[in-house]
Amino acid sequence: MTGERRRTGWCVVTVAATLVFLFFGAGTAYSLLTPDYDFADGELLAEAGILTGSLALAAFGVHRLHAPDRRLLAAVPDFGAWLPSRDGTHGEGRVDLGAQTARLRRTALRAAGIAAAWAALFAAGLAGVIAADRAAADLLATGVRGEGTVLDVFDPGRGSPSIRVRYPAPEVSRIEDIAVGSGHEYHVGEPVTVVYDPADPGHVRTTAEANGNPVLVGFGVVFLVTGFVALPVAATAALGWWRRARAVAATGWRIATVTAVPPGGRRADIEVRYRDGSGIVLRCAPSLHDPGNPVRRRAWIGGWGRQLVVLFPPGPHQPGPRHFPVIAAGPRVQPISPVR
Repeated sequence: MTGERRRTGWCVVTVAATLVFLFFGAGTAYSLLTPDYDFADGELLAEAGILTGSLALAAFGVHRLHAPDRRLLAAVPDFGAWLPSRDGTHGEGRVDLGAQTARLRRTALRAAGIAAAWAALFAAGLAGVIAADRAAADLLATGVRGEGTVLDVFDPGRGSPSIRVRYPAPEVSRIEDIAVGSGHEYHVGEPVTVVYDPADPGHVRTTAEANGNPVLVGFGVVFLVTGFVALPVAATAALGWWRRARAVAATGWRIATVTAVPPGGRRADIEVRYRDGSGIVLRCAPSLHDPGNPVRRRAWIGGWGRQLVVLFPPGPHQPGPRHFPVIAAGPRVQPISPVR
């Protein structure tokens, strides 16, 4: 139990370090790409230190998380702690086991693609926020200035507050709504300095309010926050499937009888009985895959230690074989009673 707590602790440390790296990485990129951003003394050096430290801590956490698997693999090079020998057949005719090993690699590829998509979403959100800020900064630097007047103040319960401003423009005065992000409390009749694009007088801001493109900023923030939360989870899942695909490619599959009985409110332990009479208890790994209803059925087991996979054959309610990630709760026990 102590080892499991230690592993959970390192998992938390690794995820936290990754989130810190993403957060400060996004902030540093934003600062570097914003033309008028002025770094305070030592700020850039401090951010570089935080990025380097968090990345190093995440890498060390990954190394520590892999340590038990390395020790197990070194101690039992023939995988005997989890799988029986390859002697005899293992039901190869019922399912193309070679094809299922290749399919497991495709699952790992798919998981890596999903992680890459979340990374792209995170990058797109950051790019959108930076683009909106750069456009506002360029307008402030190159636009035409004029004195405007606040006509109305909007502070909805949901959404961003805004002000309605009248300002002089070529040939005619204009009225536009400007989003408020500075926190200043405006009043009707208050004078404001308006900055607008002479080629497009509707493209407007004030010297205090950037009035960024609401669509670009909104989607940018949503993409940034969603990617920030989902990317570590997706990357962890992709790494797990890659390691399982590698483990199964090394060990092959062993046929067994499995019983998965979900107790109340949590995922099942899967009891496995091999043909040679030995058995092992497997715990369901966190996954979107599900072992299904309580069953006792034939299946195949591949991999080692924390990188085990159960391969369920086709059934009446599933058109094809199905992989499910599991973790060994302990070593294989011998003997139980031969399965006929």
